[in-house]
Amino acid sequence: MTEPITAPELPGALDPTAFWDRLSDALETVPEDARTPPSEARVGAVLVLIEESEDGLSVVLTRRRRDLRSHPGQLSFPGGRRERDESLEDSALREAHEEVGLDPDSTEVVGIGRVFYLPPSRFWVAPVLARWSRPHVLEENPWEVDEILRVPLAWLLDPDRWRQVPLSLEGSTWAWQLDDDLLWGATAAVLAVLLDTAVPGWHGGRDPDELGPQRAVRPWETVPAMRRGPRLEGALPELEQAEVPHVTTEQVRAVRAWLARHGLPLEARAEQAGRAAAHAVRRLVGLSLSEVSVTVLAGPSSNGAGGLAAARLLATAGADVDVLVVGDPRLPVQVSLLAAAGVRVRRITPEGLRDGCSPGEVVLDAVLGVGAVPPLADLPAAANGWLRRHDVPVVALELPSGMAADTGLRGPCVTADVTVALGLPLAGLQAPITHAYVGDLYLADLGIPPNAWRSVGVRAPRPTFARGPLVRLTLGATATDAGTPDQAEAAH
Repeated sequence: MTEPITAPELPGALDPTAFWDRLSDALETVPEDARTPPSEARVGAVLVLIEESEDGLSVVLTRRRRDLRSHPGQLSFPGGRRERDESLEDSALREAHEEVGLDPDSTEVVGIGRVFYLPPSRFWVAPVLARWSRPHVLEENPWEVDEILRVPLAWLLDPDRWRQVPLSLEGSTWAWQLDDDLLWGATAAVLAVLLDTAVPGWHGGRDPDELGPQRAVRPWETVPAMRRGPRLEGALPELEQAEVPHVTTEQVRAVRAWLARHGLPLEARAEQAGRAAAHAVRRLVGLSLSEVSVTVLAGPSSNGAGGLAAARLLATAGADVDVLVVGDPRLPVQVSLLAAAGVRVRRITPEGLRDGCSPGEVVLDAVLGVGAVPPLADLPAAANGWLRRHDVPVVALELPSGMAADTGLRGPCVTADVTVALGLPLAGLQAPITHAYVGDLYLADLGIPPNAWRSVGVRAPRPTFARGPLVRLTLGATATDAGTPDQAEAAH
């Protein structure tokens, strides 16, 4: 049974005059860079439309169709992707007109709040705050919206509706139970900031963690699921992911030791992994690498060694390759070889990532592997922050950097379009919550004998690679980009 929570005393909390004055003053203090999304990022603008009526202040939300690929069935603000040379305000108003029939002339834009990054959609979202000065009848676009809702802000101050959504690493975020709908994710995060700004003290000093386990919800477990579409060109053999053994960090390390004892050292394994990564990049761009630009993020791990091998192979195949070394490479001779081959190699620092450095048409994420312990920190965190500012497809080697090999999502990580697992997939790639970050999952043949897997207690897989060295792992259904609690991470 949910324990009662006493509402804080907030006389006149939603008085319109005070509300708008506080909101306007707060928006004026938002620094320019905090309300400006990165220039090369995928950007969306949402309209936080507040209506003032005899019944008080309310916010206009939509319930998205449950068959949409992006955030199906969730409560959202009207909004969408910004078009080229369009202002954030114009984008939010245009999208609101398309989604709910809003007359742009009926609103007064108050300002733009802090932008935030929305994983795993890879959108930077700008909330455009607006006062609906001349309300009129709205009509949902049936291709995108199931229903238009007007949610009284007073509901958000009602402790009986308060919920908490546990994050993957630690802490929780705010959510609200609105009759049959749960308001959570990025939309809830924006509204929580709105209330913090315009209704100070609305939660009585509580953090959502303090609501207790009875009020914890895990909405990503019930979001609509869809089939994962193939991203690589050409016909490839397929296997159900559930049919393939998944392995732990300990087992992977033991197998690597077994291979080294029997004459297959890191250098040879890196060549195999690099060949698989280069092949995935080739198929992602349509089989021909001629004049395709590729950026390789290579870390201090054995994964980084695979990434540097892939860089050489891609350059040899005609790609324009740029390598960003994230820390000291495991095999320094690889960097010397790349430099001798004429491949650009740069060592990045946190201070240098923002200085006009743009990625190629594809990025290969080979920063961290099985040995990394989340959350991301230092140079890998800086590399991930830089990558988020650019709208390019990503191929991850072994697993997206920042994801835990054994336990999956544990805080911020790279969002990959394609992940190439090596030999067998890692245990951390099983949970549905990870699927939107892993993207389309493939298994690459590293020539690991069944006896090596048996030696570490893994059931010897059937001839997985009988039909080719790259196999697509399929799922009956997988979570969409709504399937994660870590939405609305703070920008900059």
